[in-house]
Amino acid sequence: MKKIKSSRGLVWALAALVVVCWALAAAVCLVEAAVPSTSLAGDQHAGKEMLPRTAEVSGFLEVENGRLFYEIFGDGFPIVLIHDGLAHREVWDDLVADIGGDYRVIRYDRRGYGRSDMPKAPYSNIADLHALVEHAKIERAVFIGSSAGGGLAIDYALAHPDRVEALVLVGPAVNGLGLSYHFMRRAYEHFSADKKERVNKWIDDPYAIAPGNDEARARLVELLRANPQNLSYEEHQLEQPPDEPALGRLGEIRVPTLIVTAEHDDPDVHVHVGAIEAGIRGSRRIVLDDAGHLVYLEQPLAFNAAVREFFDEITLPAGAKEMAKRAKEPWSTFERGFVPVGCGDVYYEAMGKGEPLVLVHGGSLDHRMWDDQFEFFARRFRVIRYDVRGYGLSRSPYGAHRDYDDLALLLDHLGIERANLMGLSLGGRIIIDFALEHPDRVLKLIPVAPGLSGYEFNSEPEQKCMQDIRAALMTADFDKAAEAFLAGWTVGPKRRVEDVDPGFLSRVRALVQENIKPGKDAGYPTEADPPAVGRLSEIKAPTLVVVGDLDMPGIIDISNRIEKEVRGSKKVVIKGAAHTVNMEKPEKFNRVVMEFLER
Repeated sequence: MKKIKSSRGLVWALAALVVVCWALAAAVCLVEAAVPSTSLAGDQHAGKEMLPRTAEVSGFLEVENGRLFYEIFGDGFPIVLIHDGLAHREVWDDLVADIGGDYRVIRYDRRGYGRSDMPKAPYSNIADLHALVEHAKIERAVFIGSSAGGGLAIDYALAHPDRVEALVLVGPAVNGLGLSYHFMRRAYEHFSADKKERVNKWIDDPYAIAPGNDEARARLVELLRANPQNLSYEEHQLEQPPDEPALGRLGEIRVPTLIVTAEHDDPDVHVHVGAIEAGIRGSRRIVLDDAGHLVYLEQPLAFNAAVREFFDEITLPAGAKEMAKRAKEPWSTFERGFVPVGCGDVYYEAMGKGEPLVLVHGGSLDHRMWDDQFEFFARRFRVIRYDVRGYGLSRSPYGAHRDYDDLALLLDHLGIERANLMGLSLGGRIIIDFALEHPDRVLKLIPVAPGLSGYEFNSEPEQKCMQDIRAALMTADFDKAAEAFLAGWTVGPKRRVEDVDPGFLSRVRALVQENIKPGKDAGYPTEADPPAVGRLSEIKAPTLVVVGDLDMPGIIDISNRIEKEVRGSKKVVIKGAAHTVNMEKPEKFNRVVMEFLER
């Protein structure tokens, strides 16, 4: 490795504590200090006490020309935490306290930070991280990196894609993209001071900690004054960039990626975040309120909740018991990925062996609505569930498309010629359109509480529900919009909310609250032409329609039409259930569907 010699390289190394930007020769962490993180509203330390955890394993790892200090907490799926360029591993205390009981969490100090050795010779952060991964015997992990640590997580994903299950990038920078004068001037001003004064300048930086987050600022003061070596930029000149900048290679990353940034982040960070989101197909960005660079210090509850939500979305096993379960069938066959679909990407999960069975979710929901069916049917079938564009982890920034064409592309990608299809509501509409467009690719058809292209929902409860949702959305009250959805579709027009199991209602609420928000990039879905409403008699596949007796009038009418117009079809009405019948009455639903599939 070559030592940085150019004055331009020295400038970037100067900023090495701040973000990793390896733009040119050693475009490393300048963005770091200016790379704010993320948060929600208010200083959330006051909302919940997070008890500290004690590391089960800790020590020093010998690497080339130095040592790295690391700690390992808990048991379960590996989560590797990579700190930013200001503080060190202890900035993750709140996250470790939250998730350390469900996952195997590994955190460490990069060279020159915390308890790790100060660099004395040229070194590679990528090589150091890989040495830690090997030492901890990690086959695959989720990598959570902040700022410079986010840039390092990207570089590691490109260098070792087989070791990366997913990414969480917090206020990240990408090497290969430059920095503005606004950023560079601040970095010069902060680092030109003596070492003691540097700490004060970064503590007072308006982007590092958002104004008003005094408890987080006090914690940063404590960390930096106890570890002033964190801001020793001179030694960080020895840090070496990757052989190729990551900016032009972001499209090679094909794992679920959550990008977290903050309301008070540095403008340069928002530029980097936009480039990363555009480059990593299928990535998703969230902006949390009232935080600057160090969101996990400023708003730990909001940040931790976002991380847990992402883990849930990607079906990450929590705890040793779930990890052991993944070693056995059908979970040992689990796979996930993204399928390019024109201008968008569709996220899918697959598991099991046998005839293919594809599950298509309802509107304002995502693939997780099939949790009670995924494992159950995977014991007998190869089950595929996916997120329709604009829901869950699938996205489509622009352009018109037809959802049933995406289903065809998904089957093509997985090498599936013919499949059993099951879809609820929106998913029911999609599989019916697919059956009309591709009749030779359908083994059996299971519309559940189905929608129907060309059908108009005109009943009073349906109109009221849609009006209530629309009114809430127009005032940006997304929680109210979710409650309106639940009242109309999950509770249904024939009962009160008190009559519904609260645990079931809570599960649906969590999905709707996540998917009803704007910003999911749905593109412009178009209906079948001609629509299915007048073509049901063309369906030739064996068909089972399932509906709850407490559903909306229009859904019950569509179900009756299918039973009447699709030759040989059968209808099953499940009592005591409204629209999301598979979630409300999973045991009865699974039994009815399995009997049909095994006939």
